[in-house]
Amino acid sequence: MVRDQGRPRGQHHRAQLVSFLALAGLLLSGCVSSPSGSGTPATASPATTSTLRIGTGLTAETRHAAYIYQAALQEAGYTVEVVESEANRPAYFASMGIDTAASATASPTATSLAEEFIHITPDLSGDLLLYLTDNGRVSPTIIEEERASAAAEASPAPAPTGSAEAGAGTSAESSPLVTPSPDVTPSPSATSLNVRGLSSNDIVSYVDRALPDTAEVLSPSSATNRYGYVVTRATAQRYGLETMSDLGEICSELSLVAPESYTTNPSGASSLSTYYACVPGASKTADSRSEQAQELITGATSMSYMYSASAEIPANNLKLLDDPERTQLAQNIVPITRVGELPQNVKDIINEVSASLDTDSLVRLNTLTSGDNPVSETDAAHFWLANMKG
Repeated sequence: MVRDQGRPRGQHHRAQLVSFLALAGLLLSGCVSSPSGSGTPATASPATTSTLRIGTGLTAETRHAAYIYQAALQEAGYTVEVVESEANRPAYFASMGIDTAASATASPTATSLAEEFIHITPDLSGDLLLYLTDNGRVSPTIIEEERASAAAEASPAPAPTGSAEAGAGTSAESSPLVTPSPDVTPSPSATSLNVRGLSSNDIVSYVDRALPDTAEVLSPSSATNRYGYVVTRATAQRYGLETMSDLGEICSELSLVAPESYTTNPSGASSLSTYYACVPGASKTADSRSEQAQELITGATSMSYMYSASAEIPANNLKLLDDPERTQLAQNIVPITRVGELPQNVKDIINEVSASLDTDSLVRLNTLTSGDNPVSETDAAHFWLANMKG
């Protein structure tokens, strides 16, 4: 259990937020159909009368996004249901009717909401890119070329060579959302993707290219949430730790607790060893953030690998080490949907949410919905729309 003893200021701040949320809930209860001052555009005639189904995604941060999408869309007059996502990406993509392993380019055919599918699922861009590229082993360029080649072989009337080559080139380089940064950002090699140092825009662009043509990425959130190495203030003071560069000489004295995916994540164990000459003396696995934090504050483990927006970091006065070598992938929340399925007004509402959902929002939402007196994700979403949305 996360302990808040010794941090009265944090407790007081949380109590204020929860009290204000309770008051906001009472005010909202009398005017559910009102925009509640959130600024979200409302309409008396939604473009669809079908129920929009939103998946929760795989992390606490994507859950918050799903409930905020729901609240914003409901204020605009839509009927919305939040659905628990499957426990992994292959399963949640299947629940959306999206085949990420499809080798050929498919012509999107969705023109309305399919009742049997989930219509929107928020994900974290960095983790999603690793999934789509087999942990960076296959570049988006290769994925696009394979799909273009499979489509050409399946075509009953192949286009002239010149046109086909021009089309393939356009497909490989274009992105409807963002373009890779022109400076310092690594480009995909002929076969693999160097994920180190990728900017948020690069990651979203490569995700868009690696997804099949039947899937669409809406605007990413402005919030950045990434994995990082976390220690207690006492450990930081004892060893003089400010950045990950300080780990090298004393790393063998430290023990690490990390998620199960740590050893296969290219930003995890191999990256720590390669760029910071650090191999912890001992390690153990724990996927729960609260369990990881408990390991640290009880002294059972000296270092944890967790998301930077985790509520456990400020709640327990932990220290996130800086990453000067930029080894950790940016994690922006990206809404995934099927091409042609959502009305434009729905996309606009979700994109407006993304534009205002910043890093501080994620931390505060995580704090509100965790600890000894958590509020529901629904209440937290309405609180954010009424009080934190820009």
